[in-house]
Amino acid sequence: MRVRVIKLLLVAAFGLVACGGNTAPMAQPTGNVVVQSRPITDTPIPPPAATYTPVLASATPITRTPPELQPTSTSPATRTRTTPTPGPSPTSPLGPTWTPAPLTYTPTAVPALAGLEIEYFTAENERIAPGDNVTLFWKVNGTSSASIYRVDEEGERQSFWEVNATGSITVSTRPEDGEVSRFLLTAENSEAYVEQPLLVPLECQELWFFSAANDEVPSCPATAPQPSRQAEQLFQTGRMIWVEGMDRIYVIFEDGGSPSWTQYTDDFEDGDQERDDSLVPPQQDLYQPIRGFGLVWRSYPRVQERLGWALTPELAFDGMYQSDVEDPSIATLYLQMQDGGILELNAETDEWDIILLSSE
Repeated sequence: MRVRVIKLLLVAAFGLVACGGNTAPMAQPTGNVVVQSRPITDTPIPPPAATYTPVLASATPITRTPPELQPTSTSPATRTRTTPTPGPSPTSPLGPTWTPAPLTYTPTAVPALAGLEIEYFTAENERIAPGDNVTLFWKVNGTSSASIYRVDEEGERQSFWEVNATGSITVSTRPEDGEVSRFLLTAENSEAYVEQPLLVPLECQELWFFSAANDEVPSCPATAPQPSRQAEQLFQTGRMIWVEGMDRIYVIFEDGGSPSWTQYTDDFEDGDQERDDSLVPPQQDLYQPIRGFGLVWRSYPRVQERLGWALTPELAFDGMYQSDVEDPSIATLYLQMQDGGILELNAETDEWDIILLSSE
């Protein structure tokens, strides 16, 4: 019984305390009593900002799909090359003018694409003489016609023949072709063009009377070597060479002026005045040229000025000469000199040179 009474008293006491807790702020308006801690502790619902999880959730889409990090490409679709036609390496046989567009074009070898190819282009003779005929043979696949051109040393096309895709033709070579006759076979269809050169070596009908050391004389001579009585005289800045077979006197200047050589007809006749005794050399080891050399030297003051006085008397010897073409206005003349050397005189350039001879 006593225990029950005690429990009832305790329950009543707790009830009074609870009721006092709810009415204390209204009965005591004094600032020291109302610390306002209870409202703070009674409202713990809003969590601290640091633990607010929606902030992290809102940041996730920003890092996952940042539109500014994905720039929109302005390149045309053709630059992406997403659908190129597969094929071999794009090497065109049509030369540097081929333009690799559009992308759907596959620039494989033209003969494989267009069926155009030169199967062969050859000659009947391995070597022939200049001016003789030569037979050409050819076969072209992928077209019904072709053209054969005669070309010069620089590759310039000259005369031509329209021919079938397969066949043969006999044409003449030319003496002016030199060491080789040059031909070019061309063919084309709606898709491609092909060509093939052919060189036909020519046997020289005549040989040079000398052997150059390094192919300084590239073509065949126009005629056989011509022996001749010759004479030569050295001067302070040049030389004179007389060639009886051509009745010419060649003046070679070594003063660096232009032209570097010239020629005159030998007009001296036996009985003419050989020298001018009024012209005295400035020193004892110099000479006045005589006869044909003297006539040219005295008649042309410019020659006298450029050559100076003679260093030696003229010397006669048996020599040879030869040229590459018969027309003297464009020929290159080769003269044997008194010491055995070969003098090259180019009529087109007015230049001269001494040919280096082979030791064989």
